[in-house]
Amino acid sequence: MTTWLAVAAIALAGLSVVLFTLAVRRLLTRQAEVTATMLRRYDDRLASFAQTLNDALTSFQSARPPAAPQLEDDPEPMVRALELARERTSADGAIALVTAGHGTPIVATVGLSESETNHIARMGFPDYRGARAIEVAFAGDLVAPEGEEPVRAGLVMPLLGEDEPQSLVGVLTRDRGRRFSEEDVDELQGLVQAARPPISRALNLREADVVPELDLLTNLLDRQSFSAVLEREILRARLAHHPLSLLVVDVDRLTWLNARIGILAADGVLLELAKRLRGVVHRLDYAFRLGGGRFAVVRPGSEGGDARQLFEALRAQLAENPIGDAGIVSVTGGITELLPQDDVESFASRADAALAEAKAARRGSVGVTGGGDRPSRVNGTLQIASAPEGIVLDG
Repeated sequence: MTTWLAVAAIALAGLSVVLFTLAVRRLLTRQAEVTATMLRRYDDRLASFAQTLNDALTSFQSARPPAAPQLEDDPEPMVRALELARERTSADGAIALVTAGHGTPIVATVGLSESETNHIARMGFPDYRGARAIEVAFAGDLVAPEGEEPVRAGLVMPLLGEDEPQSLVGVLTRDRGRRFSEEDVDELQGLVQAARPPISRALNLREADVVPELDLLTNLLDRQSFSAVLEREILRARLAHHPLSLLVVDVDRLTWLNARIGILAADGVLLELAKRLRGVVHRLDYAFRLGGGRFAVVRPGSEGGDARQLFEALRAQLAENPIGDAGIVSVTGGITELLPQDDVESFASRADAALAEAKAARRGSVGVTGGGDRPSRVNGTLQIASAPEGIVLDG
């Protein structure tokens, strides 16, 4: 009996060990499964968090406003601002109009035809009545660039501040169904705020305009006015991206003429020559007497070829109509066209150099430098108003 009890105890002990071992193994397996499950869940959550973070960063980058345009050092801030305005609002064209209340108003456009530019400029400045911007519509009967639809609608707002001269900037579309949104207004307003300081400084509208003095003999603008007017016109040409040419004319053998007919009679020749010069220049040209028998004409909106035609017209006048005792008076000319790197001194010096080369080659001829012998460009992108009736300003 005792033996059977001992055997049963041993068997029970062995079974307990087996059951304990199985229990421990099962527990360890369960813990491994739990650990693996936790690790999988952790990986899934980490991946989900990474994706959420990436989506948030992408959304933030796409939603944040574009970087401020770098216009401070741009030589043509108005033109650059129009390019950016068209790009940021997905428009087909852009226009800026600024007037200082005196002088020639500046009209700058990108992507518009001359007909469209003139039509929009004639509209003048709208009454915003406190609105940030105004949407305008067009009949669609304007002459558009070849192969394109005419402008259909536009969004305009003031370009300069309230205390500045009247101005506007606008973006335009050729799409019949396009309507400008609040986002477009925000984009345009943000750009205007960034562009306003460099444009105001470049226009220099707060300073008084140049007041030219007249030459006592010829009643043309005098030498003291030449640099100031030339500097102003270089600035305007660069702001509006239009050409500028300079013609310098010198009377041939003036010293010999003084000795032959006398100083007073020679002064009469200069006076008559000035009258004939006024007769051939355009009404927007500036004619100067630089001293002695030297004259100059600054031609806004004109290239070297236009200045050459002016010189030829003056030379023909003198050849066909002798001047008193002096007879036929011969003149030699020098022409140059504004280059991107020019200042007043280099621009004028190049015209003088062209004049000197012409005199050395043959009196009565004209020398051209600085691109003046290129074919005339089509002025359909940016322009200056050519006459008071060309652009009517309301308000």
